[in-house]
This record gives sequence, structure tokens and C-alpha cells, in this order.
Amino acid sequence: MARTNKDIIHFIEVVLQDHKDHWDAQMGELKQYKNAYENRFWDGEVYQDAMIRVETADCFSYIEGFIAALFSKAPAVVIGADAANAGGDPDLAQVAANRFLFSQREQLEIASRLALIYPNAFLKLSPNETDEMLEKVAIRAVPPWEVIVDRDASGWSKQRFCGHHYYLTIPEAREKFGARSFTAVPKQDYFGSGDAPYRGTPSVYGYSGATSPDLPDDYLYIEVVELYDFAYDQLYFWSPNFANGEKLLERSDIPVRSYDDKPLSNLAPLYYARKPERPMDGLSAVARVYDQFYEKNILRTYWANAVRRDSRQYIYKEGAFDEEELAKITAGVDGAMIGTDEQTLTGLIQPIGVEPISSNFDRYLNFIESDINRGSILAPFSRGEATKATATEITALAQYSASEIGKMARERDYSIEMVADLYLRQLSLLAEDGDKAVLAVKQKAKVITAKDLHGKFRISALDQGNQPIADAIKKQNLISLLPILTSLGVPADRLKEEIIRAYELPEDFLKAPEPEPEAPKVGTRSVPDEEALQEGTPEQQQSPAAVLANALVGSADEIQGQ
Repeated sequence: MARTNKDIIHFIEVVLQDHKDHWDAQMGELKQYKNAYENRFWDGEVYQDAMIRVETADCFSYIEGFIAALFSKAPAVVIGADAANAGGDPDLAQVAANRFLFSQREQLEIASRLALIYPNAFLKLSPNETDEMLEKVAIRAVPPWEVIVDRDASGWSKQRFCGHHYYLTIPEAREKFGARSFTAVPKQDYFGSGDAPYRGTPSVYGYSGATSPDLPDDYLYIEVVELYDFAYDQLYFWSPNFANGEKLLERSDIPVRSYDDKPLSNLAPLYYARKPERPMDGLSAVARVYDQFYEKNILRTYWANAVRRDSRQYIYKEGAFDEEELAKITAGVDGAMIGTDEQTLTGLIQPIGVEPISSNFDRYLNFIESDINRGSILAPFSRGEATKATATEITALAQYSASEIGKMARERDYSIEMVADLYLRQLSLLAEDGDKAVLAVKQKAKVITAKDLHGKFRISALDQGNQPIADAIKKQNLISLLPILTSLGVPADRLKEEIIRAYELPEDFLKAPEPEPEAPKVGTRSVPDEEALQEGTPEQQQSPAAVLANALVGSADEIQGQ
């Protein structure tokens, strides 16, 4: 059943209000996580001016430890043709997608930080104004409070709608939607101007930014909702700052389509953890250990104030010394003589005892540290902490950390695969007739057109398992397997190629050395002794592959011994 514009606008307003209410209730909590990561833990907290405040950097190191483990190389994908359809050119599509992903590591890392600090994050692909065919798509990380999702859906592909709530400058709005009359407003930040409530107290959807009617239109904005209605295959643009919200800015069929003509949005989700009962609601990694960060900062602040009060203080008998004599005593001048009329000096000046801090605080801090470490799935040595573990224990812990990080890496890879798919679909849509580009495919130059990107492809992320810990384990296993591979008859050239690839050595090492020129023969030719040739030295009897294996194994043993 077709819907009128009035019904659509009502639908958008209801969806937007539900979205704002959802994130409004979480704003205070999310700002705590943000401040903890930015080492601004005490912002917004009530404290006395005389109190010393101490903050640790545990939250920052906690998040960056995950980032370092998840991104060791540039993201990449492997693209193959689907078995049921051979349309397009998978090789050209793969090179084009990897060329795009290679320069997007920064945005992917930003999205990962957002997804770790907050419940989730998104990557938005949008058209880019350029004449270069392969540069027609731009990407940026989007925080979760800007993206409208169908919270009742069982998965991303099962949504009835999704959208993006954002701000456009007046010049950008007129360029996109035409020279219309807009009611300009200042851009509002989700977290406001720093006056947002803390400890879970809600407020109006974070919009506490100052208004300035004196600003020119070039510095003002309009609020825009870009909504994908998958149930009706429609894309809506609506703004409350146009026609008092009573008209749509734009309405069209959803332009980006899958190969089988299903509508796609221009958003790729990134969830590292989800609520089991509501998969479209994510879970923040910081939320798991924020209470421990809070307690540790409180405890360290208490200690700092207690230590500064741990000073030398004395009491003295009033009247025994006048002001001049007390000044001499407090000055601590060597050889100073202070007179008194008292019969005995006992009890005239007595130090005030200071009780030491209870050992329970040390035990409590140890419990806090233990809880923080349990909240992180990384092994202690991967965070730079010295341990007394044996090499076997470290290997086991490394494998565990790699497998746990692998769970998060699968979510990251799913997002990368979706980004690559959306890039190819949007690029084939935006490329005009006659647009061409030249790419190097398998060391050969090939021309790519929009037709080459229009196919049903199988896309798999290439960076799976390439975390630093997993890389170290693979290299160690390769070295230990060299003697076995040599005994099985694997050619030395193949072993050499694999070692150079694993250790990312220069490709020039693959070139075979040029044969040395033979020395000129002087005098009569001597016939070598047949027995000497048969015996030879042990080095001469070994094959080149065996010599290479022994050298590498010996080097590995020396490193482990050190």
C-alpha cells in the first residue's frame, strides 16, 4: 500500500524521536567513558578545591591495546567469482577494492576506537566529487548516536529501515537539495558543551551548544535525516528546518543495489559485542571495566591526599617559648641557642604521631588491578608487563590471546568485507559511461570500467589472523618446521620464497646469484682423486636446503637462549 508524504514524515518523526530517546538515556554514561579514555576522568565531578586529583591512564592503554592487536597491517580483501554467476572481473575488482582499503586504515581505526569506547560504530560511504573513476567514493567513521537502526531486527540485513541523522552547512544543503529556503540553526554536539550530567542522569539529547543568531549562513547548519526504508524500497531526506518539517527534501528509490537487485544502505556496521536478546544494540568494552577504573582513580586520589598530609607536626607547652624563640626552632639554624625558664625540658616539645595507611588499601588495589586484567582478554606480556612465565606458558598465552582477538577480528573483517562490497557497488553506480582507469593486475596493466565491477563476487577479508601475536607464532612454527620440510623433499627455492614472504624481506633476495667466473687453469690439468670426491667434508655432502635449515634453526636457538 502506497504511503502519502504526510505518513512518511510522521514515520520519520517517530523513528527519530525513538532514536533520540534511546541515546539521550545513555549520554551521561557514554561521556564518562569518553572522559576516561581522554584522561579527563575528573571533568564534571564535584570535589573540593584543596583536594589533589590523580588519574591513571588505564582506560587509554586498555583501548589502545586492542587497537594494536587488531591492526597490524593494512586491510585487504580477496575477491572471487561466485560459482553461480561469472559476471564482472574479480581480479580487477580485488585490485580496485584493495587500493581503496589501503588508504582507509585511519578511518577503520577511528571506527574501532568508537566501537570499543561506545556500544558500536559505523562506516559511511558517500559520493566524492572528482573526475577520477576510482576516487568517486569517500568513507568516514560515524559514531553510533548518529545512526538510526531498527532495534527489533535480528541482524543488519534483516532491518526494515536504517538511517543517518547529521548536520549540513547551508551551502552544502543548497548544493545538494537546490536553492531552497532553510531555517538555519547552529550545529549541536551530542555531548553538549561540557555540562552534560554524569552517573547516568539523562538530559535533552546532548544539545546544549550556544546559539548565535549573528553568525552568517555559511557558518550555520540544517538538521538532516537520511532514512532508508527497505520495506518500501525508498530513500527519504527530511529536515525539520525546511518548510517547518512538513515536506520532504527528497524522495527516490534506493540507488545502491546488490547484484540480485536488493536495496543496500551506504552504512557498514562495526559491533565488537552485542546484546544477545537485541543484536542491533552493541556493548561497550569500556563498560566492562569502568567501575574498576573509577575505583582505582578514587583510591589513588585518596592516597595522594593522605601522603601530602603525612607531615612532621609537633605540640609544645604554651608559654615556654616566645615568638622569637619559636621562630629559631622552626628555622632549624645550625648552632642556634634557645633559652627557656622551665625547670625541665621533658615535654616542652613533642612530635605528633602519624598512623600509617592500612594494608587493606594495598590488597584492595591488587583486587582492582586483577579485575581490570580479567576484563581484558590480552595476556599481560602483550601489554608490556614483565612476567616470570616460561617460554611454553608464553606460547600458550599468546595462542589464547590470538584466538580471543580473533573473535573481535571476525567482526572487524565482516565490516571490511561490507565496506569493500559497498565500494564496488557504489563505484559501479557512480562511474559514468566512458570512465576508465588503469590498474596493475598480476604485473600486467589492465583497463577497468564500470562493467568489470558489476558482478556477484565472494569477498573475504585478507587480514584474518595477521595480528602481531599470531604473526610471531607463525614465524616461529615456520622455522621449527624447516628440517621436516627439507627431509620431505621440499625444494630449497620454495622454502626460501616462503621465508622471505613471512618475514617481509626484499624481493631481490629471491633472485638467484650469478655464477662466479671460473679461474683460469694454469699448467697441466690434474685429475682429482676419486676417493677425495666421494668423501668430501660434511658441509659439501649436505644439500643447499639442509644448510639453510640448519642455519635458521641455529639462529632461532640462540635467540631463545638469550
